Amino acid sequence: MKVPVRIGRADCNECGAKGSVCLIIDHMGIWSYCRNCGFKEWEWTWGDSRDYLEYLAEHYHVEYKKLIEVLYEVYGVIFI
Repeated sequence: MKVPVRIGRADCNECGAKGSVCLIIDHMGIWSYCRNCGFKEWEWTWGDSRDYLEYLAEHYHVEYKKLIEVLYEVYGVIFI
């Protein structure tokens, strides 16, 4: 899998653009990024709460299982 991986879609709280924010998953963690205004925010990294991953999956309209699969591909470890 080519890193970074972009998945999901949500509205931007900075510029108000609808559906412009995606999650970017790389070796550093998960970032949210607005394609419209360029706002980027740290969301999650290894060692952070797994509960927050459930929130991210719901907020960005991604199946939790899919998010975990992408993390496995990027990090090479299984999340339980």
